[in-house]
Amino acid sequence: MSEAGTVRKVQRLGGSSLIITLPKQWAKKLGIKVGDEIQVVEDGDRLLIVPRDPYAEERANTVTIRYNGAARSAGASTILGCAFAHGYSRVEILVKGLQEPEVRRLEAELSADPRVASVERGFDRLIVRLLETPESDPSKLLREAMGVMLDMVDAAVKGEEADVRRLESTASELMESAIRASRRSEGLDPLAQGVLASLPHVVADAALLLRSRPEELDRVKGALSELLGGLAGGSGRRALTAATIAAELRERAMAEGASMGALVVLADLIMNVALKAVCPSLMEDQE
Repeated sequence: MSEAGTVRKVQRLGGSSLIITLPKQWAKKLGIKVGDEIQVVEDGDRLLIVPRDPYAEERANTVTIRYNGAARSAGASTILGCAFAHGYSRVEILVKGLQEPEVRRLEAELSADPRVASVERGFDRLIVRLLETPESDPSKLLREAMGVMLDMVDAAVKGEEADVRRLESTASELMESAIRASRRSEGLDPLAQGVLASLPHVVADAALLLRSRPEELDRVKGALSELLGGLAGGSGRRALTAATIAAELRERAMAEGASMGALVVLADLIMNVALKAVCPSLMEDQE
């Protein structure tokens, strides 16, 4: 939180007690829950609020994953990507029962990942610390991701598949960072975040499929601009426009059959995210 802090309103509780609420982001960051104790320290002409548990923040920023089943199938990179996107800075991967060669291989994969600062061995786990990332504006990152994806579509029209895949990787990194930043600031609907993570890959596939159909690709670019611009600016109207364009694209693709499957997937994804953005705006308009 900035040195300027945040303004809270003093309220009355009972006959003589005064209370203020804690900023939700601050409480979430430090792992403070209902029933926890905090210290209120008098410091000259101000009060300092300090969590009594010195490890609360670390626990709040740690996710523990058992390395079996889905986690093993997903692999180290996907585990780290999920942890990063969800805003965690520390990952504990339980490896009890694994053979030593597999533990060493997993440790090597984790250490080689560019998002990782360090990997340590615990008694029955690998403890991964992710690199610190600066506080970022999710709206800015969404706009940057949008620009890269529009360039991706243009590269597909020119038949530059290598450039499409390069831009896909860049857009994916930006989207991952936008999701991480939005979890810190609660700037995106949680249900939309997971869908958005796959958007760069779906756009790349659809753009390459439609490389010889510039009219459809122009409509795709319009839908992307309205969707991501709407999310970045908190505009339900732009999100609704994106959903309308996507519905039209889906109808055309369905009429042409299975060969346009990638466009159907993209249109469904855009509509899914757009409607999640539209609904809160509609509810607010009724209040």
